[in-house]
Amino acid sequence: MAEMQGNDIHALGPRISTVGHAALDHCFEIGAFPLQPTKTPAQQYRMVSGGMAANASIAATRLGARVSLFGAVGDDEAGQFLARRVQSLGVDCHALQQVPGATSSISAVVIDAQGERQIFNCRGDALRKALPMDVTYLQGSDVVMVDPRWMAGALAALRWTRAAGVLSVLDGDISPQTDLQALSALADWSVFSESGLAAFAPGVAMDDALQRALDAGTEVAVVTLGARGVRWKRRGQAVHAMAGFVVKAVDTNGAGDVFHAALAVALAQGQGDSRAIRFAAAAAAIKVQRTGGVVNGPDLAELERFLAAQG
Repeated sequence: MAEMQGNDIHALGPRISTVGHAALDHCFEIGAFPLQPTKTPAQQYRMVSGGMAANASIAATRLGARVSLFGAVGDDEAGQFLARRVQSLGVDCHALQQVPGATSSISAVVIDAQGERQIFNCRGDALRKALPMDVTYLQGSDVVMVDPRWMAGALAALRWTRAAGVLSVLDGDISPQTDLQALSALADWSVFSESGLAAFAPGVAMDDALQRALDAGTEVAVVTLGARGVRWKRRGQAVHAMAGFVVKAVDTNGAGDVFHAALAVALAQGQGDSRAIRFAAAAAAIKVQRTGGVVNGPDLAELERFLAAQG
């Protein structure tokens, strides 16, 4: 597919399906992380939707995509809040299961004044108790994104994309090595956080770890490095690197999810590797300058203005 401009992306509204984790996030903003256990006052508190798949769904919707979320929450208050909130932000949640008698995933997210965050999560049992994923609902997707939190759903989705010839993207956050290896072998793009790549290939140098993902079956292996930029390698090519955008981070929570969402939007419209990764990195750079989670991630016009200003 020929490379398309940002206005074409907005006009076409690519269809993206996200498969995986939705969580209720209790977010606390503090001055600094304590050096030892103590009481720490928070300057601000918010209750928002979180989880890799849910966050990516919201971020991609803000960039003009038509997005469906596939996953599971409990039928508890947290699950009801999540379903309402994500739907209210424009995401199609008809395939988000509310599992009777199950508990939803809940996180405490603590963010310091430098924008760094720590997450404490209780994942509940909704994904473990979820019904098998109905892959027929993936028909018509331009890109399918998965994360490792719902392995049964992610494997089913990736097997479907391989058979259907639909582009797939893995959010390779820190998870058991066997899970990351199984998913990366099926995904077209394996996009790891730095800690996720270390979990995928423990003790292996970064570029060698990317090569291992390619050897296992993925087409493009990527590692995001926060302010230090991005490294990636397509099968049969050399390693490429892009420096990070110079911005003042105030809240890094959700930046990786915004990166994955923007990458999926760019790839859905046929942007080349370097341009798609720059598009995604710019979206994440805008996000880290704002508090409030992915709901305050960029829309397409903001992202295009930012990229134009960068030259």
